[in-house]
Amino acid sequence: MADEKCILDPQRDCIGLAKAQMLEKQLERFQEQSRNTHKEMYDRLRDLEKAEVTRNEQYLNIMEKLDELIAWKKGEQEIPKKRWNDIVDKVIWAVVAAVIAFVLARVGL
Repeated sequence: MADEKCILDPQRDCIGLAKAQMLEKQLERFQEQSRNTHKEMYDRLRDLEKAEVTRNEQYLNIMEKLDELIAWKKGEQEIPKKRWNDIVDKVIWAVVAAVIAFVLARVGL
């Protein structure tokens, strides 16, 4: 074959041809490995992006529930204060009514 002969001296076999073919095969293997490695990396990046989206959704749900819980707790804490204020208000009215009744009784009405 013409490809297997030396360019400078066609009478001799090309000694670099076998090495060049070996290097071409090696380069093809490296390119295939590189493609596979890049594919794996991009697959992992896609998986990480999906996981991040899921984690962000979970985070938002947690924050919403936490806000609801804080609002509920504040409401629950206000109930005793409101009850106490109602009791104090009624006691004040009762004392005022008793004082007025005492004053009216002294005046004779």
